[in-house]
Order: sequence, then C-alpha cells, then structure tokens
Amino acid sequence: MKILIAGAAGRLGLRLRGGLEKAHDLVLADLKPVDDPRFVQVDIMDFPSVCSAMRGCDAVVHMVIADFPSCAPVDSLRYGVSSLNTQVIGIYNVLRAALESGVRRFVYTSSVSAVDGMPCDARVASDTRHYSHSIYGLTKGFGEDLCRMYHHSFNLSVAVLRLGTIFAPEGGGVWIGNVYYPDMARLPAYDEPTSRVHVDDVICAIARAVEAAEPDYALTHVVGADSGGLWDLDEGFRLYGWRPRYAFARDGQARLAADKDAGWRS
Repeated sequence: MKILIAGAAGRLGLRLRGGLEKAHDLVLADLKPVDDPRFVQVDIMDFPSVCSAMRGCDAVVHMVIADFPSCAPVDSLRYGVSSLNTQVIGIYNVLRAALESGVRRFVYTSSVSAVDGMPCDARVASDTRHYSHSIYGLTKGFGEDLCRMYHHSFNLSVAVLRLGTIFAPEGGGVWIGNVYYPDMARLPAYDEPTSRVHVDDVICAIARAVEAAEPDYALTHVVGADSGGLWDLDEGFRLYGWRPRYAFARDGQARLAADKDAGWRS
C-alpha cells in the first residue's frame, strides 16, 4: 500500500515512519523539510500541491496540526487564526484531494481536546460528538465532522482516532503533549481526567486503522490502559484488535499494563 503521511516532520510523524515503512511505500509530506528521499514539501493551504503529493496513494494519515506552546486559554487566542487555517481549511484541502485522487482509506488523528468541554467524570463513548471550550479542540471537532461528511456524502473510508496526551520518551527525557521534561525521573503527576497515552500505543493504533478493510467510518479513542473508565476503548478493540499496552502511575511514569500484549502484533 502507498501511504501519504501528512505531517511527517512532526514528532509523531517521524516515529510513524518506522511503524509503517516495513510493510508499505511511504510519501512523507510536510511544510518543514525531512531528510529523506521520500519527502515531498507540501503546504496544505495550497490545494494543487496537496493533490500532486497524493497522486497514486492508496491511503492518507493526516496528522498536521498548528503546534503552539501550552498556555492559558486567553493567551491561546493569539494562535487561533493559525489553528483555524491549518485545522479547518487544511483538512478540507487534504480530504478533497484524497477524494479526487482516488484514495481508499483516510486516517485522521483528532484529539481528546475535541471533548474537553464534557464533565470531567463523564464517560465519553465512541459516538459522543465533540464539545470543546478551546479553539484547538473546536477545530479538531470540525475535522471529525468533515471526515464524517466525506464518508456519508462521498463514500470515503475514514478512521478518526481521538488521541490522548502523547507521552514520548526522547533523549533521556520525555515529551508530554508539547512540553518537554528533560528528567524522566521527575515528571508531573498524572493528569485528571486520565488521558495520557504512550507514543508506541499511538503508532500501533494508527497502523491498524490504516490497514483495516472496514469499517467505512468509525471514531475510536486512543488513550492509556488505565483510562477505560472514562473513555470508550471497546470500539478500538472491536474494529482493529487494538488495546493500549501502557498505563500511567500517579507519579506520571508509563508502565506496562497487566495485559502487556494487548493490541500488539506477535
């Protein structure tokens, strides 16, 4: 399968390469250059360049976001235009290009931020519609709706993955979302409500979703193994055979869950 990774220069995109390249041909698309012969520079605001990069692809994994530092909600408004452009017009361009290019499978990495307006003790089901108090969450929710529209109106096969806060070890420290902690032994306490997810679990979920023959449209949650009380994880297992391998202790550290082989290839 020939797969376009949109957002290939990001932290998740760079790791996803290793999870897909053994079994698939990859096209690595991003505005930021990647030192790889498979790289194609693409501005997702430029529809013709998106179409050109997507030519001949069977599937797309769309992970492009407007990345900005963690800050108070009022301060985040200064990044609102960037989020709206990238995560509204951008995904519209990518979905439209996928349709016109004959892409058979589209995987969209949404975020649990799309439902951050829900009560903190409410269980979020796979059919819970987005409800957010942030520009970032609202734009992610719009992406979910647009994916649903492209399936129902144009029969595009779509997998929406609502990702938790990604825990990604790197260089002796760890990224938690877009904040880097250089000393992994001194991490902040686990966030409430539970929504952290190990990057390896995310890579596994994306790989299984992109390779799935069915369903034609589905939304699933990709969060840690200790998060099942608040987030519906059953749909991911039913559709893709995926369960998170990692859970998180109160000290913020990632540890293998009791069923350490859940969701992983043999």
